[in-house]
Amino acid sequence: MVEPHHIRALLESQIPGATLVLDEGRILVVADAHVHHATVVIAKETLTDKLEAGGMSLDQLTDDHIRHLAMALNNMVQKPNV
Repeated sequence: MVEPHHIRALLESQIPGATLVLDEGRILVVADAHVHHATVVIAKETLTDKLEAGGMSLDQLTDDHIRHLAMALNNMVQKPNV
């Protein structure tokens, strides 16, 4: 479900309040005002805050980091209560 290109789209998005959501089986980047009927995967602000807290800037993200983020978020979406 969540693929590396989704993470890149979120991080590159200029949408105010950009949020990655699961909506009817599709992963989309939408404004936070439009998440009311979708499942929130992660907001851009939350993701960037977590990366910065871990000592990593967006410039330092490699393709490998992006793949790992996508896998972790995909696991969260598939097992939300675990």
